[in-house]
Formats: sequence, structure tokens, C-alpha cells
Amino acid sequence: MGDLQISLLVIGALAVAAVYLFNWWQERQFRRRSEQAFAREHEDVLLERAPARDAEPVQRVEPKIAAGSAARPAAVRAAVKSPTSAVPDPIIDYVVEVSLRTATDGMDLHDELLALAAGWGKPVLLAGYDRGSDAWHAASGGRQYSQLRFALQMSNRAGCVEQDQLTSFRDAVVKWAERNQGEVSYTDVPAAHAMAVQLDRFCADVDIAIGINVVAREGSPFSGTKIRALAEAAGLKLEPDGVFTAYGERGDARFTLDNHEPMPFVPEQMKTLFTGGITFLLDVPRVDAAMQAFDTMFETAGNFAAALDGSLVDDNRHPLSGGAIDTIRQRLKGILAKMDAAQIAAGGARARRLFS
Repeated sequence: MGDLQISLLVIGALAVAAVYLFNWWQERQFRRRSEQAFAREHEDVLLERAPARDAEPVQRVEPKIAAGSAARPAAVRAAVKSPTSAVPDPIIDYVVEVSLRTATDGMDLHDELLALAAGWGKPVLLAGYDRGSDAWHAASGGRQYSQLRFALQMSNRAGCVEQDQLTSFRDAVVKWAERNQGEVSYTDVPAAHAMAVQLDRFCADVDIAIGINVVAREGSPFSGTKIRALAEAAGLKLEPDGVFTAYGERGDARFTLDNHEPMPFVPEQMKTLFTGGITFLLDVPRVDAAMQAFDTMFETAGNFAAALDGSLVDDNRHPLSGGAIDTIRQRLKGILAKMDAAQIAAGGARARRLFS
């Protein structure tokens, strides 16, 4: 074998290795994105009810569709930023109220509490009482208050707050109040933790997503160009995380469209991308009017299947029947009714905070 042939073989091997390493890196990036987005265990909406999970967060199970699926996208961050307009809510927050003789804005303590809770993955809120409007408002620097409420959210998709975290939070507020000659009122920590555990179990029980797969026929994968054209025609927007999102009139996310294969939809690669399937996903607790959103998603998925010459299937590649869709709708109605009864309506302010 001549030197030229050997050189060509080496170059070819290096090219193959480069392609393999690039694909491995892309898949690794996608898996890391998925693990960050799905930090909570979910059940399949068509299977028997799973037992209540422990207070500690369980590593997320990849999305599986059996006519409908329960595995939700939602970012779980090491430190969760407090919603700027939110005020403490005793149903989902542990609240410590402080009454002061001399008005203050309390922002120094708020920053201190944010730093304290940064590793817990739970939002910290600060609200002040405004006598003029006779209401509590999210406090801001520069405004003086004689009544303040400091709050730590008791649960989110990262899991349940721990009792020692509640104690640390309470103690920090109490010490600050003592330095400022303030009076403090709060719920007993063990009782508050028991409430937090109950809240977290409820959230785990209703935290489902419903997904629909559109798969290609054997040997006829979908092209990224056509997927993007159909998505944009349907009003879906390709986000930086590689997922198309359908938004409502108020700018709230309704459902998403993701690649069924372990590769995000990267704008620069859509022209060369081919995939064997796509997945539509509805994050039930975070969507207002979830029943209508499901109907829209199902109709959109059907339109994609027709345009792409694909099939609507479950994870076993069984065609979705009318009976399966009816079952999903009934389960969805039950979940929504349960959330309404608990005063945590899907898509509402409480639900958006809890399921984040």
C-alpha cells in the first residue's frame, strides 16, 4: 500500500472521528439541557397513579408518550430568582411578618436572605404594607415600610424545602427584627414543614405533561426545513433552547414542539437536519385553559402528520386512536378539577410559581 493510500486512509479516519465527536458533543449538550429542564418525576397520564414521592427531588424520567405522557419541561436552577411582582402567599410560602417602630425598606435583609437561599433553589419574596392602598405590594429599595413580610417558597419542581432551611430563614429574619426593634410573627417551623411536604406531594401528583408523537414512515425522515416552515406557519417560535413554542394572546406558552431524537432544533442546522419524529408537549400545570390548549395541540399535530406524511403514535409506535384521546381528555379534566379545588388553578400565579 502506497504512502498516498495510507495518507488518504488516515485523513478519512480522522474525518469520521471528527464527525463522531461532534455528534457526541451535540448529544451531550442536549442531554444536559434535558436534565436541567426536567428535575421532577412524573407519571404517565394513562397509567395507574404512582405512589407519592419523597420530599427530595427525583431525577427526571425522559418523556414517554403512551397516547399521553407525563414528563414536563421546566427549568430548575440552582438559585431561583424571585418574581418581581409577586407578594408572599401563605398557601405556598413560609411567611415571617415584621412590625417595626421605625419605618425601613428592609432591602439589606432581603439581599441577605436571597444569598442564604441561593443554594436551596427556592424564591425569596419581600412585601411591604402600603397604608394608602391598604394592600401589600412587592417591596422595592428606597421605599419605607413599618410592616414587612419576608417569605420563602415551600415547594417547586426542585422539590420540597427542608425543615432546617425554614429554621435558618426564620432565624435570619428574627435576628434582623431584633436589631431593628421589631416584633415578629410566624408559623411554627415543624407545622410549616408539614404543610410544605403536603403541598409538595400534591404538586407531584398533578405535575404532568401530555405529549403527542408524529413519526416518519420507514425510510422517509422529516426534513428540518419542512418542520420549520410548518411550525412558523402555525405560529410557533423557535427559541434559543432548540424547541418551538406556541404562545397565547397574552404571550404565555401553550405547548412546545421538540425533536423526538436527541438533537435540538438549531437554526443553523435546520436545512441539513433530518429526523424520524417530533414531539408536541403540553405542560399542564403551567397552562391556562389547558383543555383548549390540548385540543389546539392535537389539531396542530394532526396537521403536521398530514403535511409530513407521518403518523400520530404512542411510544410503542401504536397509532393514536379516538379512544386514547378521549382517555387523555378525561384524565386532563380530572387533573384540572383537582387543581381548582386546591385553589392552585393551572396557569395561575400560584401554579406558575410552584411548577417552575
